[in-house]
Amino acid sequence: MLAIVAVPQTNRVLCQQPGCQHSVYAAIHVVDEGGQLLALGSSCFAKRYGSAKALGQPLHAGASGSGRPLSDEERQLLIDNTAELIERFKVEAERARAEAAAKLQALRARAAAQHQGQPKMTFLERMEKLSQSREQPSQPAERPLAASNRPWAWQHPRNTSVAVLTDPQGQHWVRVQHFDGSQKLAPWPVFDGWDEALPPSCGHPDEDLQAYSVPNIVATLTKLGSMGFSAPKVGNWSEVRPKSP
Repeated sequence: MLAIVAVPQTNRVLCQQPGCQHSVYAAIHVVDEGGQLLALGSSCFAKRYGSAKALGQPLHAGASGSGRPLSDEERQLLIDNTAELIERFKVEAERARAEAAAKLQALRARAAAQHQGQPKMTFLERMEKLSQSREQPSQPAERPLAASNRPWAWQHPRNTSVAVLTDPQGQHWVRVQHFDGSQKLAPWPVFDGWDEALPPSCGHPDEDLQAYSVPNIVATLTKLGSMGFSAPKVGNWSEVRPKSP
């Protein structure tokens, strides 16, 4: 499977399944079958290969399954020179990966530069300072657990299992359950620009917690896996904490 594309309904193209003769416009599957490129409607694709997911995710475009919209020029290439259209998709995908890698590298450089200066006070440090300043006539304030044991003061007191995953550039992210039951994704260690490192579909950054609030952790982990993140390593923090470089 090379790509899934779409054209306007008023400007359909013919399905290339032998004997089909139907015109298609949405979820046109472009496949390489022994060196022959075919553009098939979704129904013909499923019949030809056994199911709609027989060949897995497309390599170059339309991974969402809804079909990458084609311009008029690209539609004509689909008909006249499918190989050139696929080559354009390859270049487009490589450019996007290069831009993402450059952005992450810039974020890492900013984080390194900040680390050499005065570090920003973390949420845990702010909580410790606040607890020390409060008066507790009945009993002394309870200090948060040591950072090496449990670095998130907001972590659920009983559900302490976390999951560590690593992005393609080696940055670690930790799935942590908040004491309100919601799930968060926290960078480890926190770096400058962490709040721009993950796509908006994963959740929104919470500056106070220094973590992303994640509405659907299963969908987010699946999304990150498709982006090249490692499989989550699950356990207590002391068991799965990444080793220092």
